[in-house]
Amino acid sequence: MLSFRDYQWLRVNGASRFDAYIPLEARTREDVCWFLSLSYVAAGAAWRRVQQWNRPSLWLQISNFKAPARAWTDLERLNLWTLPGPELEDDWDWYYKANGMLEVTFDPKRGPAAREDSFINDHIWRVAAREDRWLTVELAAFADRADIWGRLPEERVTVTPEGGIEERVEPDTEFWRQNATLYLVENVPFGTATVLVPRNARDPESYALARARELVGGVGEPEHIDIDDFARQVPGTDKPHHRDLSVILHFHGYYED
Repeated sequence: MLSFRDYQWLRVNGASRFDAYIPLEARTREDVCWFLSLSYVAAGAAWRRVQQWNRPSLWLQISNFKAPARAWTDLERLNLWTLPGPELEDDWDWYYKANGMLEVTFDPKRGPAAREDSFINDHIWRVAAREDRWLTVELAAFADRADIWGRLPEERVTVTPEGGIEERVEPDTEFWRQNATLYLVENVPFGTATVLVPRNARDPESYALARARELVGGVGEPEHIDIDDFARQVPGTDKPHHRDLSVILHFHGYYED
């Protein structure tokens, strides 16, 4: 479920997933780059006769958020539902080292000039639950953090019979749906691990899987493996764009519901 402007939205399966990226120099779990990607197209009666690629679309990605401690399954404990204070001037470390960096692109399909990129500045998010390879993600994003801080007192809390106020454990869904620039709750799979592998590796697939098991943890057997050799994709030159092989381990069917 996505709430953003006056549209109904359909999540694009396959393109919506968690991904891990393991560079060649990675030695610990903290060296692994994590990504959450979500892709949507407009849905509902107004768009039933329009091909998906001609519909308004929304794409968002969170990158460089805090790595899970022991294995990818520890993502289920990820709780970054804390917004930096309105007085924070330099929030680079806040997002780069914890919540991750958010990129958002909205394309209303009214020409290049109408496309909007990186227009949402702040976000909070968490993983509310996990079932097998699926993780339930809740995210709220804002164009104006100071405005949200001004409205926070309106969020519902639980009052005890004695008059005390209990600490709220679950976010107030209706509050965030109405006040956030963008709000979503989605079930998202752990999708792929991309591993950079030395070109001289005897068995690139085995090397990549061993690295994923060591640095991502709990991955099991991949459903499919792709190997990209960028040197072979650049004809007319003996200098590869990338010295290493890129091995993509798929742990969730790309078009699986």
